[in-house]
Amino acid sequence: MKKLSISTLGCKVNQYESEALAQLFVSNGYTIVDENEDADVCIVNTCSVTNMSDRKSRKMIRRCTNSKNAPVVVVTGCYSEAKPEEAAEIEGVSIVTGTNNKKAIFDLVEKQLREKKKIVEIFEENIETSFNFDAVTDYQDKTRAIIKIQDGCNSFCSYCIIPFVRGRCRSREMGDILNEVAGLCQNGYREIVLAGIHVCNYGMDKENLTLSKLLIELEKIEGVERIRLSSIEPSAFTDEFYRMYENSKKLCPHFHISLQSGSDSVIKRMNRQYSRKDFLDIIDQLKRINENTTITTDIIVGFPGETDEEFEQTIDLIKKSKFLKSHIFKFSKRTGTAAAQMSDQIDGKTADLRSKKAIEMAEKTEMEVLDSFIGKTLNVLFEDEKDGYISGFSENYISVFVPKNSKLIGKICKVSIGRIENLSAYGEIIS
Repeated sequence: MKKLSISTLGCKVNQYESEALAQLFVSNGYTIVDENEDADVCIVNTCSVTNMSDRKSRKMIRRCTNSKNAPVVVVTGCYSEAKPEEAAEIEGVSIVTGTNNKKAIFDLVEKQLREKKKIVEIFEENIETSFNFDAVTDYQDKTRAIIKIQDGCNSFCSYCIIPFVRGRCRSREMGDILNEVAGLCQNGYREIVLAGIHVCNYGMDKENLTLSKLLIELEKIEGVERIRLSSIEPSAFTDEFYRMYENSKKLCPHFHISLQSGSDSVIKRMNRQYSRKDFLDIIDQLKRINENTTITTDIIVGFPGETDEEFEQTIDLIKKSKFLKSHIFKFSKRTGTAAAQMSDQIDGKTADLRSKKAIEMAEKTEMEVLDSFIGKTLNVLFEDEKDGYISGFSENYISVFVPKNSKLIGKICKVSIGRIENLSAYGEIIS
C-alpha cells in the first residue's frame, strides 16, 4: 500500500483542502502517514500571505525533497500559484499546481508515476473546481471539523496578494454545505468551523443568499452543537447578522475580526472599507448581545508611510478593544500589490520596535480579558490530555484545563474558572 504525507501551511481553507486530499488518496488505496515519516508521495499545501510564508513553504518543500526514498513531491497552494516557476526550480519537486482544482492532484500523481516527468499544471479559476471534492466525512481532529464554504476575494487590500492567487469570490452551494455538515455530525463531530478566503462575502455571488441565512439553516441540523466562524471582516456585521447572533443558540461568541490598523488614514491607504469607530461599534454591539463575546484580530505594523502618531492610534485601539489575542505582523512587501509601490517604506528597525510595543500591549490586554473570566462558568469542548490535565476550548475560544478525565474527551462540559496561568484558564467541572 502506498503512503502519503501532507504538510499544510497557512489558513483553515488549506487545512480543509488537505483533509479532502487525504480522503481522496485514501479512497484510492493510499495510507496517510505523518509528515516526518517516509512516504511515496508528499504533498506540500503552501501559503503565500507574507514573505515569511513563502520562506516557510520553501523550507517545507526542501524537507520533503531531501527524503532518502525520493518520493513524488507535489507543491500546491498559494505559493505555487503565485510563483510556479520558482517552485518548479526546487530540486526534487515532481509536480507543481496552484490553488484551483486540487482534486486533479491524484491524477497528476498517477501520471507522474507512469511518465517520470516533472509536471507544472496551473488551472484557471473556476467555480466548478473550487468545490469539487467529495464531502469530507472524517478529520484527524475528532472533535472539530472545518467546512470550506467560500473561495476567493474581491477586496484587493493594497498589501494583499491573495486575490491574485485565489481569484474572485465564489460561494459553495448551501445544500452541499448542509449535507456535508449533517454527515460530519452523524460521525460524532461537535463543532463546525466555517472557513473561506473571505467568509463574510459568502452568498454575494448567489441570489438571495447571505452568511446569516446559511448560519440559520446550519443551526437546524441535528447534532450540531457549536458553529464557529474563521477570520471575518468588519463588513460582515450587518443588522441581519446582529439579529441572527442575538437569536442564535449555537454560534460561538468568538469572532476573529481583521483590524490591521487603528489609524483611519492607514486603513484608507490599505484600501479597507471601515473606520476605527466602525470597529469599536462592532465590538460594543457584539458584547451588548453577549457580554462573554471575545474578539481576536490581526494587526499590521510598519505599513508604508505609517507615522508615529498613526502607530500610537493602533496601540490605543488595541487597548480599547480588549482583544483576547492579537496577531501582530510586520508589513510584508508583496510584489504586484499597490503597497509594494508606495513611497515611505518603513525601515526594519522601526518596524521591529513597533512590533515589540504592539505585542506588549496585546499581551497586557489578553491577560485583562482572561482575568475577567475568573469565577465565571464556561462551556468547554475537551480535545486533548497532557501532564495530568485534559484541555479544550470554551465557546469563546479560551484555552481551558481541568484535572485529567479521559472519559470527557469529545464532550462539552461546564467548567468554573478558578485561575489563569500561562495564558490559559484552569478550573473545575461542575456539570
